[in-house]
Amino acid sequence: MATSEQRLKPRQVGKAGTVIASLDIGCSKIACLIGRVDPGSRAGFAFMGGGRQQSRGFNGGSITDIEALERSVRLAVEDAEREAGERIERVILGITGPKVDSQLAEAQIELGQREITSRDVQKVWAQALSKVIPKERELLGAYPVMYGVDDADDIRDPVGMIGDRVRVLLNVVTAPKTLVNNLKECVQRAHLQVERIVPSALASGSGSLIEDEIDNGAICIDFGGGVTSVSVFMNGAPAWLDLVKVGGSHVTGDIAQGIGTTFAAAERLKTVYGTADMQGPGLAERIEAPRLGDDGRLCAGRMSRGELAQIITPRVEELFEMVQAHLTASPLRPILPRRTVLTGGASQLPGVREMASKVLKQPVRLGRPIDADVLGENYGNPAFSTAAGLISYELKGFADASRAGAASVIAGGSTGRGVIGRVLNWIRENF
Repeated sequence: MATSEQRLKPRQVGKAGTVIASLDIGCSKIACLIGRVDPGSRAGFAFMGGGRQQSRGFNGGSITDIEALERSVRLAVEDAEREAGERIERVILGITGPKVDSQLAEAQIELGQREITSRDVQKVWAQALSKVIPKERELLGAYPVMYGVDDADDIRDPVGMIGDRVRVLLNVVTAPKTLVNNLKECVQRAHLQVERIVPSALASGSGSLIEDEIDNGAICIDFGGGVTSVSVFMNGAPAWLDLVKVGGSHVTGDIAQGIGTTFAAAERLKTVYGTADMQGPGLAERIEAPRLGDDGRLCAGRMSRGELAQIITPRVEELFEMVQAHLTASPLRPILPRRTVLTGGASQLPGVREMASKVLKQPVRLGRPIDADVLGENYGNPAFSTAAGLISYELKGFADASRAGAASVIAGGSTGRGVIGRVLNWIRENF
């Protein structure tokens, strides 16, 4: 059983020189990054190349056209292979969507005042897993958030301690088997095998949170194109995730509807002149804002940056109010961290960080991939936090009951106490 410190250090996955690749299927873009295991590198891998394509056939976490999605995947992978000078056969796949579910499970086993072994930990994992995995859903991961030994709580690694009982609070992440199987089928059509499926929300946090934030607790908000994901890390583990079905494309849609222009023209306006800061400088500046004429063609037009900000700001504020509502309803509400990192392509819009801090009522920092210096200028920005997190996810070595054989162990248990008990009591009272 790895300690917290061991789990957070990059570990070697495969032999030095082994090629690793990530595939992030998002609502606005598909990104593929390729690296090579390098134990001598700070990140644990050497970056070789990447590719990106506009996402087609995937919207809001659901496949709408599998053939279009396959083409987008194939093109992104081909771009990455060309830049890396290396063909890939396997990828670590990110999965997102409102039906990717995070559920907390708790279990306890009796010991009889003896030393706790890794076998005991696997037994209590299995006990927790047996309570929450429904049929028709695929188990993506099961992460121990905290342990308790007798009356002691918030223990990160109980192995070697002596006690009468040990308990665990487990974050169990599942997804519909239909979605998982269809994504696998799409990737296989592009002549690739799926090595592992990782929730994109957790990959974003893994890719953009520093070690101290993962270890001591932080919230990661990935403000993406089609959706916004929220993940919570505590005690060196992915503790919870959720998703808000609003993203940067909804801001673009508001601009297109608000001034009567095309989506592409609205996207350019948002990217070049957009801001969510109504108190910022330059709001009186007049900018080119083409509009659709009676003949359906774009005609010249002008507006102030302040008028554009008046369209953008309410949607961004609404988004973070929705994020706050999800956090308030989280089963971890009693112990949520007070540190937030904002990442994702849409997070680069001026004023977004300040709006997040205002609504969430806590400090917010902008996060880019922690391996940005390894990824280079093209891929070291917030838009690639998920793809970067996927490529380094295995290297982080998060403890995962679903990959440790725990599900096959048969055990018995009883109710928890202390911090774990309070969290579980809050869940029972509110859900």
